[in-house]
Amino acid sequence: MNKRFYAVISVFIAIIIWISIALSDSYYTSYNLRLRITDVPENFTPSTNIPEFINIKIKADGWTLLPLEFGGEKYFNISAKNDSSKLSENLVNFIQMNSWYNNKMNIIEINPRVINVNIEPKVESLVKVIPDIYMEFKRGFGLASEIVLEPDSVLIKGPSSEINKIKEINTEKISLIELDEPIEIIASLNLPKGFYSDIEKVKIFLDIQRIIDNTITDVPVVVENVPKNIEIVIIPKTVNLTLRGGINYFSNYNKDEILARVDYNDIINDTLGYLRPDIQIPKNFNLISTKPDIVRYIIKKY
Repeated sequence: MNKRFYAVISVFIAIIIWISIALSDSYYTSYNLRLRITDVPENFTPSTNIPEFINIKIKADGWTLLPLEFGGEKYFNISAKNDSSKLSENLVNFIQMNSWYNNKMNIIEINPRVINVNIEPKVESLVKVIPDIYMEFKRGFGLASEIVLEPDSVLIKGPSSEINKIKEINTEKISLIELDEPIEIIASLNLPKGFYSDIEKVKIFLDIQRIIDNTITDVPVVVENVPKNIEIVIIPKTVNLTLRGGINYFSNYNKDEILARVDYNDIINDTLGYLRPDIQIPKNFNLISTKPDIVRYIIKKY
């Protein structure tokens, strides 16, 4: 037992010595560090036409490079010095203000080496949120009503020269399959580079129902705008409408919202002897067919 223990300890010590020797060697490596502008005046913000990352090439021993390899995301910070004017800076001047930097590092290359930054007034704009959703449904099911977002618009903040270009923003990409019931999800906003919002997520409600077809029979065809001394006889007097929608909506729709209409002025201007009725149906239904789809008419004068 003691021999096995000492063998394990010996291997462990050997590994530690090997790692120590390896970390003592010098290495050439490169890192992509996210650019961050600090010390920006209140109510100002950097323009978005700046690189997202700064690439640095470093020569250093392994011990020196360890802080860059581990921990959270590392940034390349440059200071706006609380100045609201245009900055044109050589990034070499900002190396030492970054916490990851060690004076044992040999910075071989910085790319880009010089950046130009406009510090602009920060302004706000209310923009519409667009859900970026891919959906697949189980057989016979579908989206029974419009997608509902809460909120459906958000206030974004960004550079004054660019905010008017942003009319809407998308949510993150979402893929949903085998849908067969209503669902509520939380989605992050996909904000453009350089723009911010106090609201980072929205609720999305998808009204998934079984989708059916239903025929509404004997819908009267109504003639509108008829003069008092005129009578219009419609042939036939009614039409049958086939609607498609969510099964729950067919149980509580308002029949008064289903209308078939023709206008007297269209009759006067008609040269064919028949018209296609204008069909009005409730929200969340689709009209599949009208039978018959045309009606004839007789004009009687008194």
